[in-house]
Amino acid sequence: MKIAFLLDNAYGIGGTIRSTVNLSRALAERHTVEVASLRRNTEKPALPFDPRVKLIPLLDLRRDSRDYDGDDPLFHRPSRRFTEGTDHFERGIATHLGDQRIRDYLHQTDADVVIATRPKLNDYLAAYGSDRYVRIGQEHLTREMHVEHVRSHQDAAIRRLDAFVTVSYADAAHYREALGARGENDEGTGVRVVCVPNAVPAADIEPSDGESKLIVAAGRLIKIKRYDRLLNAFALVSEKHPDWKLRLYGRGKRQPALRAHIDSLGLSDRAFLMGAHSPIEPEWAKGAIAAVSSDAESFGMTLVEAMHCGVPVVSTDCPYGPGEILTNGKDGLLAPLGDEESFTVRAYADALLQLVESPDLRRRMGQAALLKAARYAPDRVAAEYEQLIGKLLAERPVLAAARPARGARQAQPPEGADAGAATSTVTGSDGAGASGTGDGSGVGDRPGASGGAGGKGKRRGRPSLRRLLRRLLRPSLRRRLAPLVRAVRRLLRGQQPVPRKAPASLPRPQAHVRVAADGSVVVRLRAKRLPEDGAALLLRTRHGARTETVRVPLPPRGAAVDGWTETRLDRSGHRLAEARWDLYVERERDGKRKRVRADLVETARLLSLPVPLDEDGAVAPWVPYTTSDGYLALRTWRRQGHAEVTSIALGREAFHVEALLYGAAGRPEALREAAVLAVARTDKERGFEVPVSVANTGSAADGGDGPPSVAFELPYDLPGALDSGSGDAVWDLWLRPGGQDAAAVRLARLLDDLAARKKTDVLPRARLGDSGTGVRAYFSVNNDLALALQPVPEEEPQTADTMPEQEPAERTPHQTGGHQTGGHPAQGQPSSPRQGQSPSSSPSASARA
Repeated sequence: MKIAFLLDNAYGIGGTIRSTVNLSRALAERHTVEVASLRRNTEKPALPFDPRVKLIPLLDLRRDSRDYDGDDPLFHRPSRRFTEGTDHFERGIATHLGDQRIRDYLHQTDADVVIATRPKLNDYLAAYGSDRYVRIGQEHLTREMHVEHVRSHQDAAIRRLDAFVTVSYADAAHYREALGARGENDEGTGVRVVCVPNAVPAADIEPSDGESKLIVAAGRLIKIKRYDRLLNAFALVSEKHPDWKLRLYGRGKRQPALRAHIDSLGLSDRAFLMGAHSPIEPEWAKGAIAAVSSDAESFGMTLVEAMHCGVPVVSTDCPYGPGEILTNGKDGLLAPLGDEESFTVRAYADALLQLVESPDLRRRMGQAALLKAARYAPDRVAAEYEQLIGKLLAERPVLAAARPARGARQAQPPEGADAGAATSTVTGSDGAGASGTGDGSGVGDRPGASGGAGGKGKRRGRPSLRRLLRRLLRPSLRRRLAPLVRAVRRLLRGQQPVPRKAPASLPRPQAHVRVAADGSVVVRLRAKRLPEDGAALLLRTRHGARTETVRVPLPPRGAAVDGWTETRLDRSGHRLAEARWDLYVERERDGKRKRVRADLVETARLLSLPVPLDEDGAVAPWVPYTTSDGYLALRTWRRQGHAEVTSIALGREAFHVEALLYGAAGRPEALREAAVLAVARTDKERGFEVPVSVANTGSAADGGDGPPSVAFELPYDLPGALDSGSGDAVWDLWLRPGGQDAAAVRLARLLDDLAARKKTDVLPRARLGDSGTGVRAYFSVNNDLALALQPVPEEEPQTADTMPEQEPAERTPHQTGGHQTGGHPAQGQPSSPRQGQSPSSSPSASARA
């Protein structure tokens, strides 16, 4: 059986797309599956489809594409079908060219089943679809979430579909009530409305152990998700448990407002906006608790994703999805929604606290969540769709008789619906009432062709060569002759044939990476993408004056288990320099190499591992990560002494900073007369130093056996007083231990799972009086702590993130024009930090911020 899906934009990111990716992959096990995407705006989908699923873009909106459709006159005419959003025409979602391309596709497809995935596509399927295939509409939101204009048009479309599928049982009941259906299948009205939940696959990752003091939330940053509520509740949790953190993954229009709200609550160093991550499952697995704070959830894919990772969910008991997914008190907690927001926030905070304060309860609920999530496995959901399709095919004569005739008009929307939207009458591109004969013979007009007068649907104009070939050639032959057809088209357009690229000498390696219990890095590689005659995993440093390499032999392909070959970067066997390392697979016989693409990178163990120390006492974290372009990399540090910044708070007059000391920096003699040095990046400004208080020596006398801790204050006005007038000065912060031979160490944040913090650990500016300048503490691209003076535009909140991408090189204290001690001019220069750190962690090394 051939099954086709209609998506608005298969190249974007969203719950509807993720659900379709999951369901289409499961159905491709037993059927031919294709996905028609109304729009294409990037080269590759952000969420990869199964290779067996054929992806067909109908409108190419890539400006650099030879087939760019944005210049077609019909693209600049609004859709003649109804439009969901007021800005959808401007965004290219609802255009007349889109009408024609969808109609052409639905007339020409040889699918047995077509499934539309949103209201406008459901309308297209009802208007332009054919009786020769089963037509199913989907609802990925809820009826109540739509405005009346959308509801009325979708209700009219549903009556002309074979079935309509919601993702919650409550929403299915609401639709039946609105449509006058007496049950799941009402033969009197011809309406079949059923609930089939979204498919959510289990990820091949280690489930959460519940030990990290981390709450995780993920989703689009939009109003209905009520992340402001989550932040308010977390603020209450943080008062009692300041060692817990919150990470919020996603992107959206609410990000600036959420950033400002975080700062207003004083949570800048406890709640973090992480940006979008795909795949998201490794991030869920880092959490001890998953949080959903929405006003409504049509289904709740994020709930099931977290449950698949063994993370108990705390959700508002909002309408639809959460209450159907969670069993309150067993595999998660449901917090009530009250009439007053203050009640809702308090109830949600209490639910979070129940799990925060009970590790045993977190573990039990996490295990129960894993079992519950299996109900939403894609193969199980695909079987429900197959069962539905089988019923529809068996009952097709009954359904055809109950449905209005093909030429009949659909139910009209009530008065008051959007007058600017097109009528829901079944129309062709010329506005006529005919939409095809229903026997599969109708072929849509080419873009720009006239449909004829009088509403008779007569097609005029000479068909294009492409359309003639489509009519004459069977689909299988079209695929084989596609290169020849493209060459002919280029010649007719006066273009030169594009020479085919030579095949790559090596396939692109693909890796699944996991941090082991001892901090080593386990790399699994797909065996079929490795050389047959021997290979090695190559680590090569990026940037820097010296290029270092590390080679780890790979097992032969024949030793693969379940299609994967595994190797291990053992901490005990490798002493890696402080650097960013790119990973390659190198073929032994000729030395050719290919950079490794990261499929999945698991770093959850880094949140609970002991501090990684080499044999010589150096602090040496390893953090594998995925680069912005999808490749595998390893960030390593190696420092003989290290000051780990654990807290930064903004006071009335100064930053309050706390840090734990490791290695040489934590020796008892190093704690005496320690100070923090602020080293200016340029000669224009002077450096300064501030005293340090030792909060805990780490000795038994202080009541602990952990590392020593220190605290200090960085007055806001001190950098301003030393500013040369440029308003953009930068100071790098070092801890200078006491003693003549003590080496200065960088203040940094290195000891967990993040390779880069500059965009996540974002602190607000502190405005200097009434001036337009602010001072800000931030983490550089090397995760080192620095201070910067920045202008604060009046129209911009103090929390705006405008750090420059690159800053001047760091400088040693003895290179500064002077320094301040305790806010007063210094009488002499401080001694230079001694040698003893790696080049990139030395005060004299250059670094980008």
